[in-house]
Amino acid sequence: MAGLTVTVCLPPGAADDIDGALAPFDQDSDNPVDRGMWDSRRIHGGSNGHGFAVVRGYEDDPRLVHDEPTYDGLPAPSAPGACAGGPRALLDFSRPQAASERVAAASWDLWQQLSAVHPPALPLSVFEDRWEKDPHAFPGGPWADGMLAAYRAQPLIKAYIHHPWSLGLGYPDTPILAEHPIIGFRGSRAAYIRKLSWIPQDTDVLTVDGWWRESDGSALHAYCDPKSCPHEPPGPSVWPGSEAYLSQLPHDTILVRVHCHC
Repeated sequence: MAGLTVTVCLPPGAADDIDGALAPFDQDSDNPVDRGMWDSRRIHGGSNGHGFAVVRGYEDDPRLVHDEPTYDGLPAPSAPGACAGGPRALLDFSRPQAASERVAAASWDLWQQLSAVHPPALPLSVFEDRWEKDPHAFPGGPWADGMLAAYRAQPLIKAYIHHPWSLGLGYPDTPILAEHPIIGFRGSRAAYIRKLSWIPQDTDVLTVDGWWRESDGSALHAYCDPKSCPHEPPGPSVWPGSEAYLSQLPHDTILVRVHCHC
């Protein structure tokens, strides 16, 4: 497997040491049976909409789990009303797209806040027009590093696309050029949220008792050598969808979204 997102289910007692609870699944850990599940991982989901929505009124609860810094060491704060995990009782499963809606709202609000303190930004099309009128305007020709660097160097664009709430969108680079959908958007905040929100896809799930359940229904026991595991995979044999499964777990179960490499 390559990079994927797994929802790790932990017992209530793990709340005070999430890193310690995840450590037995590291491939370089002291797992007694030497059965690590990932060679690298990062708690992630509150800043990009792939985590959980928080039950209203609990947004500041210290029991919530938030994104770890990026691999470059930069902070990745959760969007308001979103998180990367916490006790099941604090996570809102009533609307599947709620987390993505809240991050889309944060994306919109961030643009408005930055627009109030930075000069207006020119869209990418202006730089394309400039090159068409003057082929020597940018080193390397159209859509090369010079043009894209000039576009990204604008204070508003630079501040926005380097913030996690920009959702990783709109960082134009060759050969794919994609301007962030908020630039030039003429609709309302509500219309923007509808445009950018989505129903989350099912993730793999690592259960409290150590079963790695994949979206196709297969299961691997993390605490056993896969060649000699005596345990029967958990039912049902047909995967019901991870969000539905998670929503039915005991309220004190700790859920954590982990992006990992296996």
